[in-house]
Amino acid sequence: MGLKLKLKPNERVFLNGALIRNAGTGTVIELMNEVPMLREKDILLQQDAKSPCQKLYLIAQTLYFDAASHTALLESFNALLEIILEAAPSLRELLEPAATKLANAQYYPALKALQAVITYESELISYAE
Repeated sequence: MGLKLKLKPNERVFLNGALIRNAGTGTVIELMNEVPMLREKDILLQQDAKSPCQKLYLIAQTLYFDAASHTALLESFNALLEIILEAAPSLRELLEPAATKLANAQYYPALKALQAVITYESELISYAE
């Protein structure tokens, strides 16, 4: 049994390189094999990646859809990860599991873990302000 996507009217999903929009009423799509897929709400656009952890997410998201560039993107991810951990060691406990998932090509779980890191990072930044 595949993954079932329930799309609301006008909801979009990025599916294996194609941006799909539900043009009608609620729709259910069943994916019968594993392909890169993100709902619109989980997609981070390059111009919106302003914080260091958002930039990590953007690299991971690109990795998810561009496995051919795996080595270069993973190197970029790890270089930025080192910079972030040097500046904010408190993020280590949250970032290391995401980095491990990414290194093991578990892209979607890594993205979900990074979403939690972005939330925590936002809280840290708001305290600093």
